[in-house]
Amino acid sequence: KLPLGGFGISRFLLDLQLAQLAEATGVQVVTETKVDAIRFSETFLLDIASRRTDCKQIRARVCCAAYGKRSNLDIKWKRPFLEAVDKKLDNFIGIKYHLEGDWDPALIGLHNFEDGYCGLSRIEEGRYCLCYMTTAASLKRCGNDIRRLEAEVLAVNPHLRKILATSRILDGFPVTISQINFNSKETVKDHVLMLGDAAGMITPLCGNGMSIAFHTGKLAFEGIHRYLHGSCSREVMETEYAASWNHHFAARLRTGRRLQRFFGRKALSNAFVGLFRTFPFLAGPVIRMTHGKPF
Repeated sequence: KLPLGGFGISRFLLDLQLAQLAEATGVQVVTETKVDAIRFSETFLLDIASRRTDCKQIRARVCCAAYGKRSNLDIKWKRPFLEAVDKKLDNFIGIKYHLEGDWDPALIGLHNFEDGYCGLSRIEEGRYCLCYMTTAASLKRCGNDIRRLEAEVLAVNPHLRKILATSRILDGFPVTISQINFNSKETVKDHVLMLGDAAGMITPLCGNGMSIAFHTGKLAFEGIHRYLHGSCSREVMETEYAASWNHHFAARLRTGRRLQRFFGRKALSNAFVGLFRTFPFLAGPVIRMTHGKPF
């Protein structure tokens, strides 16, 4: 059992409701817009390309990056995690489905297979989200064919074989992402506060990435609010945010990276799960090490 419990919601619905809440409080939300460059000189100047506005630049006193695991800005900034050579933490791919099927709505499934693992959990409207992660090399061995990968690799696991055979895939899926990287990142880059996965990505088997993203937003807000009201300098805001981020998340991400190494290899992952079955009291501390505390 997860000590704190939880509930499931899709990113489609979550992002929509967050945008609506923001607009209701007076925030100008601009869609179909890409930030091409960020320059800092006392204030920020953002070069943008947009289908929604003729504006080419935006000036701001504070800038946060909450764009996820990787963007064009990472490449322009030449962030060090892009050059990391630890292939055990680099170059993963993710596949996501929304499904209809007959599974226990109170159960979160975590299923292992060669070179990866798969999660299944309930979301809204009685639907389920199935996500799995594996290596780019594993997909390449299957001719870069997702269906073949599922039939030849995932379906070796009898639980996954049953899920894949009995579920109905909803329109618009699968959705795929590539070049997933779990190496450490900077929390402040050129005076930009990095939020969520842009500051550091926890391994999906820990199942807590969205909570971390929300928490980083809260920590950033606390410093930004003080800075904009003249209660602290920009330097203090950045330093305190980096220190708070490290206090709350650095150890959790390190634990996630260690756990990641146990999955995807049959003998190691079976031994890992078997240890928890034999000594269930060990599971609680591991969950707390990755999930943190309410905020």
